Amino acid sequence: MEKVKQDYGSPRWSMETPDCSMPMSFDTYSKCAYNCLYCFSYFQKSHTLDGYIGGGLPRSVNPKKVINLFEAAARNDRAAVSKCEAQFFPYIQNRRIMQWGGLADEFDEWERRFGTTLELLKYFDKIDYPLSFSTKAAWWTEDERYMLLFRKHTHNWHVKISIITADADKARRMEKGVPSPQERLAAIKRLTDIGIHVTLRLRPFIIGVSTDFKQLIKLAHEAGADSVTTEFFCMESRANDDLKQRYAKMSEICGFDIHKFYMDNSKQSGYKRLNRAIKAPIIHEMRDFVHSLGMRFHVSDAFCRECNDACNCCGVPPEWGVSQQGNIGQAIITAREKGEVHFSDIADEINKYFGFPWCEAAGYNTGSNRARALKYDTTMAQFLRDNWNSPGKATSPAKGYGGILHPVRRDENGDVVYKYAVKGEEDNGEKCEK
Repeated sequence: MEKVKQDYGSPRWSMETPDCSMPMSFDTYSKCAYNCLYCFSYFQKSHTLDGYIGGGLPRSVNPKKVINLFEAAARNDRAAVSKCEAQFFPYIQNRRIMQWGGLADEFDEWERRFGTTLELLKYFDKIDYPLSFSTKAAWWTEDERYMLLFRKHTHNWHVKISIITADADKARRMEKGVPSPQERLAAIKRLTDIGIHVTLRLRPFIIGVSTDFKQLIKLAHEAGADSVTTEFFCMESRANDDLKQRYAKMSEICGFDIHKFYMDNSKQSGYKRLNRAIKAPIIHEMRDFVHSLGMRFHVSDAFCRECNDACNCCGVPPEWGVSQQGNIGQAIITAREKGEVHFSDIADEINKYFGFPWCEAAGYNTGSNRARALKYDTTMAQFLRDNWNSPGKATSPAKGYGGILHPVRRDENGDVVYKYAVKGEEDNGEKCEK
């Protein structure tokens, strides 16, 4: 069988680790075979990988190295792996769920050609490890080699199928090389027919494209999906020429200048996320419609995270008990239920899984050499606690989530206590109750 260079580094810690319940993120390949105009990893990878779209073969993980990591974790044999790999031992040993497909699609055309994901699936089947997949591909749900394995894991393998619109023409223009929405809905049906929990991943929600969301959600529900997760498109304003061309093409499909719209309606610098006043009414309407169908609703968008039905914003069934709950997403749910939240409410799992040095975190963007030097003795757990206790920082619970958590005092541990702000963001007074 044809081979690719097997030196791609994965798993890694997600940049969303502060608020993610699946922070151990895994990718089979270094780049995706699809060419979606909105690809959030394109900006990052186009600067670090030569020819992210096109430009030759991808690199893949080395299956033997991945298997060795999990086997060494089972034996608690740190000498068998690198110091960087050993960071994942507590997470693996406690069988927290792994997110598969963070920056590239694990079932895309590269996989059809090389089969590295399948090779690893056979191992994860053997050790019965909990997994959550994110994909746009459909072909593998008609391939018995894959479905034979999935039939055995209705209890701990979860699939998110990404579809942003039911409009086949808009999807074709926005997502080059991706199966049609109808083919992906059929994939949902094939998976749910064998008992797999499937979430409709309505991400990214793009104004002018995803406006048919009720039709799409209804179709996914009829296909057997039991939940929906959504997040609005975010625009990288530090655009190179290729990215500017992508935004121009997106604008033609959306029917308006998407670059100007995001620049005019986003407070953030760099990565533009739109303001809450635009997002909240749409998210609320979507949540109410999803609930009317008896489905769970999840929001990975920073705004309206309080509308989540469970800590895991990707839709992993909460009854499985495999999601990592030491994060701001869980803190928001705790605050919603109790009125306020302390760092101690989420500290146990943070301390359990993140005791390694922050400056050595696998795959985590730690910024400059100066930043790493200043935090040389800081663990990832301490970094997350510092973020909690810095209400003025953009990534803090106070600033990063639309004002839904409001700092009110320090507790006996010296940590900030956050009160649940029922009206949401203070500057517009919107109400966003459960």
